[in-house]
Amino acid sequence: MTTRISHLAGTFRTRTFKSIALAAALSAITATAASAQAAISEPASYQALYPYRDVLNNGAPTRAAALVLQPPAVLQAIQQREAGIGVADVPRHVSHRARR
Repeated sequence: MTTRISHLAGTFRTRTFKSIALAAALSAITATAASAQAAISEPASYQALYPYRDVLNNGAPTRAAALVLQPPAVLQAIQQREAGIGVADVPRHVSHRARR
């Protein structure tokens, strides 16, 4: 009779140990998944490494990133237009009288 009781107590301990081990493993897995999202600790160094990424917007490309992918002629035209130099497009005077 005493052997049966000790056997049941051993089974209870084993189940308890297994359930505690399972709970510890699950909590460790969820803790690592939650801490995997590292925050940017030094924004200046991030900006130096990735000049065309937005630090405050989770690394999303900035508007300057779209310009970098353009051909050089497009970039030069934009720079000339913003600086006010280069050839200006002036519309010609159009006469509305009937031509003869």
